[in-house]
Amino acid sequence: MSKTVMIVGHPYWNDSVANKAIVDEFLRLNPDAVVSNIAELYPDGNIDVKAEQEKLLEADNIVLQFPIMWYSCPSDMHRWLEEVLAYGFAYGHNGDKLKGKRFIVSFTTGSSADMYSKYGVQKMTIDDLMPAFAGIPNHCGMQWGGYAFSGGMMIADNTDDEQLATLRGRAKAHAERLTRLL
Repeated sequence: MSKTVMIVGHPYWNDSVANKAIVDEFLRLNPDAVVSNIAELYPDGNIDVKAEQEKLLEADNIVLQFPIMWYSCPSDMHRWLEEVLAYGFAYGHNGDKLKGKRFIVSFTTGSSADMYSKYGVQKMTIDDLMPAFAGIPNHCGMQWGGYAFSGGMMIADNTDDEQLATLRGRAKAHAERLTRLL
């Protein structure tokens, strides 16, 4: 059985519905997975780089979980990438510590999936957003494991039971797709 670490980067974690539901379902499906939630562990923004690197060393699969913000990952996830995937650890001279590990991104958008097409509102596809993410494992000697994406994962009324049930059902399907990538 392979070991998985999921790095969660959601700057508004306390208000999240979809990403929380995805993480919860992912853990139900993968009870041995380790979750490292940046917002909960490092509310002051000071990442314990050694602790995060240790989690990566013990994993076979590295999953990033986040909402797309401004066509990329949120700043807390980006900071994590910059600090944890450091020269001499993840790349560069003696930077082969992650070699061969599978790297997967799992993300949501508030906009519906159909908005991400050449002719949709965004004028780009989700695949157009992937080169930077696919470049990370390439740069670090890891294997690109692909991505799990769900659009339209924001609801206007977090007290509407019907909307919440629908969103949680979609989050469950997302976690199942993500698990199949492992």
